[in-house]
Amino acid sequence: MSATSICFSLLIVLFAILMLYKVRTLKPQVPGYGSQRMCPSCGVITSRLKACCLECGQSLTAASVTPILVEK
Repeated sequence: MSATSICFSLLIVLFAILMLYKVRTLKPQVPGYGSQRMCPSCGVITSRLKACCLECGQSLTAASVTPILVEK
């Protein structure tokens, strides 16, 4: 075996390893997953594409943050 064929073989093996690593780390994308959310005020399930709740009209884009109280 010549040095050229050994280098070419190593290059093919490296390429195969990189391709297998990329295929292994791909995540399947499920269409429609997470396409709904629940209104924080009335609890109605609403599409993520809507800016306001379909039932009560409350804005769904505003994030409500509640403080966590820690007792010592």
